[in-house]
Amino acid sequence: MSAAAVLSSETELLARELFALLEAIDPSRFRDELAPALGEKVRGLRRQLQALLLRAELSGDPRLEALRELLGELALLLEALPPVEGPVDRLRAEWDAFRHRLQPAYEELAAALRGLNTVPLPSLRPTNYTRNLFHIGSGVMCILLVQHVLSPAMTTAVAGAFTALGWTFEVSRRRSEAINRLLMWALGPVAHPHERHRINSATWFTTALFLLAISASPRSITVALSVLAFGDPFAAIVGRRWGRTRLVARRSLEGSAAFVLLGGAAAAAFLRLYYPGMPPAELLAMAGAGALAGAVAELFCGAVDDNLGIPLAAAAGAGFVGLIL
Repeated sequence: MSAAAVLSSETELLARELFALLEAIDPSRFRDELAPALGEKVRGLRRQLQALLLRAELSGDPRLEALRELLGELALLLEALPPVEGPVDRLRAEWDAFRHRLQPAYEELAAALRGLNTVPLPSLRPTNYTRNLFHIGSGVMCILLVQHVLSPAMTTAVAGAFTALGWTFEVSRRRSEAINRLLMWALGPVAHPHERHRINSATWFTTALFLLAISASPRSITVALSVLAFGDPFAAIVGRRWGRTRLVARRSLEGSAAFVLLGGAAAAAFLRLYYPGMPPAELLAMAGAGALAGAVAELFCGAVDDNLGIPLAAAAGAGFVGLIL
């Protein structure tokens, strides 16, 4: 095995340990009594990083120059170790600031390793209550537009326009780092760190809206948006805080159960509001089928963003039950 391959493999191991550290200091999991153990973990990462930097310098391989630079920047960030004892509020604030500094560095490192053809590393999905609220608000706003403002034809036109705009931004920011920085700055409070290097969730969401507009009824669209707006964020909150039984794709049974319950309840509420003449059995069946299909899609989306997979699956599930009943 070449020196470059060995270094890439060892860097991948370090990146996975860094990912585990960032998950441990996420606000939903951080406990002040764990701070000393987390401090030791950071010191261990420092030692690994110093050995990797020395090996990278000795290799002299120009292909590793970008990786060496990222490892050097990461080493500087790890030097600023937060306190491991003291007032609880200070501990939490210091470790959360540390986490915010490290998250972009991890995603940069993961992107560099993907470029070296290593095994794909998991993307960070840290706790972000602002994003959760934005997620709910966006879904509710779209439901209101579909039900009160836009005709089916106008829904298709508006969703198509936003989809075209979103993909135009995606192409533009791949060609210009300045545009990428501007977009990430604009979406900063609600964007996940990995979206700097991947297609933004908002682009997938507008794409889903367009596909729903051309293929689903307003009733099925209402179910799909309700499930996405409420099921997805509550699944994330519950899964991070109380998730213990792991399923697939780092999802938990507890999070998936919250998805089905909250997504189904929201869908039932909006169906009851906008379609009061629906028989209760049909209403509950459509809401439940949409929520269950959305939860399954979240588990198996894989390379497809769940902001695309969840609403399409939820609409399909609700639509299928609606046809049967």
